[in-house]
Amino acid sequence: MAYNSFPYLCIFLPLCWAAWALLPQRYRPAALLGGSLIFYWLMAGTYTFWLLLAAALTWLLGRWLGSLQALQAATTSGLERDARKAAKQKFTTMQKSVVAAGVAGLLGLLIWLKYLPFLARSLNALLAQLPFGWQVSAPSFVQPVGLSFFTLMAMSYLFDVRRGTIRPAEHYWQVLLYLSFWPHVVEGPFDRWAQISPALLDPPKPNYRAFTFGVQRILWGMMKKLIIADRANMYVKAVFDDWAKYSGAAVVVATLLYTLQLYAEFSGCMDMVLGAAECFGVPLTENFRQPFFARSVSEFWRRWHITLGAWLREYLFQPVIVSKPMMRFGKWCRTRFGAALGRSLPVWAGLLLTWLAIGLWHGAGWLYVFYGLYYFVLQWMGEVTEPALLRLCPRLTDWRTRRWYKLWQVARTFVLVNFGMLLFRSNGTRAALDMLASLARPYTGSLLIKLDVQDMWVLVIGAVVLLAVDLLHERGVAIRETLARQPLPLRWAVYCGGMLAVMIFGAYGDNYDPAAFIYAQF
Repeated sequence: MAYNSFPYLCIFLPLCWAAWALLPQRYRPAALLGGSLIFYWLMAGTYTFWLLLAAALTWLLGRWLGSLQALQAATTSGLERDARKAAKQKFTTMQKSVVAAGVAGLLGLLIWLKYLPFLARSLNALLAQLPFGWQVSAPSFVQPVGLSFFTLMAMSYLFDVRRGTIRPAEHYWQVLLYLSFWPHVVEGPFDRWAQISPALLDPPKPNYRAFTFGVQRILWGMMKKLIIADRANMYVKAVFDDWAKYSGAAVVVATLLYTLQLYAEFSGCMDMVLGAAECFGVPLTENFRQPFFARSVSEFWRRWHITLGAWLREYLFQPVIVSKPMMRFGKWCRTRFGAALGRSLPVWAGLLLTWLAIGLWHGAGWLYVFYGLYYFVLQWMGEVTEPALLRLCPRLTDWRTRRWYKLWQVARTFVLVNFGMLLFRSNGTRAALDMLASLARPYTGSLLIKLDVQDMWVLVIGAVVLLAVDLLHERGVAIRETLARQPLPLRWAVYCGGMLAVMIFGAYGDNYDPAAFIYAQF
């Protein structure tokens, strides 16, 4: 049951909202939990077991951490300084062990269901170079929907309980609702317990403004998905799935359209899920902030899939670079390479690990490893060459304040991102290399691949509208608030226009092949 399907939009969502709105306050969390479990069961069937297991492990270990913290407070109260310090160290070690067990369990679940075949193939490739003829086999599983999302959210819950920034949930169903809440269980965003648990466990009253704003956002997401993303998918799928037939301009157009498709689809999905949650008064985290106005690759990733980057920065990168092994590594580097490299090398090592994690999070394959390495190299080169560029061109500091130079940075970043998109969409590492090489060969066929002229015009106009809306957001214009202040006939004209646009220009029917949500596969 996809977020843009008729059963979801016209049956499931209205029934859930009606149940949530009509039930007394104390029963509204039960309506959200029931709806979430029904939704996940319809998506995953018996694989719902893995979600229930992850929630049980997270809840039990969270309660254990809470009991250890309470015992620590009671034990250390009134102790002398040295005794209190020793007791605190003991309890800290115990809590770290509990968190380590939770991370091992959740990562084990993720590796077992998602990465085990990839690890087996990689190991067999190494063993094939040896004379012994050894091979290993690994079972292959159907990956549960949203696995990479709810496992990381579960880990963030344990980390935050360990840090003392949140109190552990008292009941199992509360953690289960947090992990399974249907708007974010399939494609995110990665929401924190502290942010959304108040609205989940103590829901607000139905609100007309929140409901209408939510419906508006769902409609905008539908427009992006059906009019732009699913139409672009026809061209993209034809070229990338049969890449040997195409070269030059065809590959360039397919790459540009894939970038447009992925942005329209993923951000459109976020509009649909944030809009649905807004109808229920639940404030999910924004996951996009006009990424194609970024002036560098690192800024692009601070605007694209924001919650994944924030999760890895807070729970992986920062802990790694301040860990004792990394501090010792930095000290070793300073004694051998000087203060500057001694400070930089540990940070680069942390960045390398983070980018590898980003690549592997997206998929179990060497292509995704190279995808992460591509962005690591770009960011590393940007930081390494910065001092040299400033020495070679002192006017660079002044140029960066000029409009023309900012536009150059945006264009440069866009080109680099598209090379990354080509790598990301390719059907394997060999296909990616072949397609990159094919850019140098001219393409003599028609560029109207699987689409006609009218379809291409719809894509061009859709891209312009998408860019215009992003430009207004970039300039701080609150579009929905501005629309809400307009006369009622004008507002309804906009709503009806949006619905008519989806019905008339949406890519569905016999001549189209609508794609499943891409990030739901991760």
